[in-house]
Amino acid sequence: MVTKADYKKIMVPLDGSKFSQQALEIAIEISKKFGASLYLITIIDISDVNPPGALLGSQKQTMKKSLEVIKTAVKYEAEKMLSEKASICKKNDIDIHYEVLDGSPSDTILKLIKKWDVDLVVLGSQGLSGFSKIMALGSVSRRVSELASCPVLISH
Repeated sequence: MVTKADYKKIMVPLDGSKFSQQALEIAIEISKKFGASLYLITIIDISDVNPPGALLGSQKQTMKKSLEVIKTAVKYEAEKMLSEKASICKKNDIDIHYEVLDGSPSDTILKLIKKWDVDLVVLGSQGLSGFSKIMALGSVSRRVSELASCPVLISH
């Protein structure tokens, strides 16, 4: 039997997809029921993104600058999205924490579960794909559900 003490910290990785939005809606309901805090995160991974000039044979320095411009723009949009989602949570009287992070989505989620002592992860079954994959969950949900040290609820 699940008690109010069971879920105090709920992590919700968000990537802007409809699946992560559904996960947030579920997490809000769980949070209201258990009085849990929500930890919203977006993970930016540009490791497999080619900057626009890469196809034209740009120099290494130009490519590095292009990647930084892309990363800055994506981080800005991610922070804006998380701020909007946090406002929704606050309107529901939910204690909210949010952060934009860099790195591999699954590795970062798994590390934060332990670091923040998360009780439950609620995430979408699929993430963004193509160029938008720089904020993707995608197959991450499978890896997180297999390796997480807490329960994982996958929404679809």
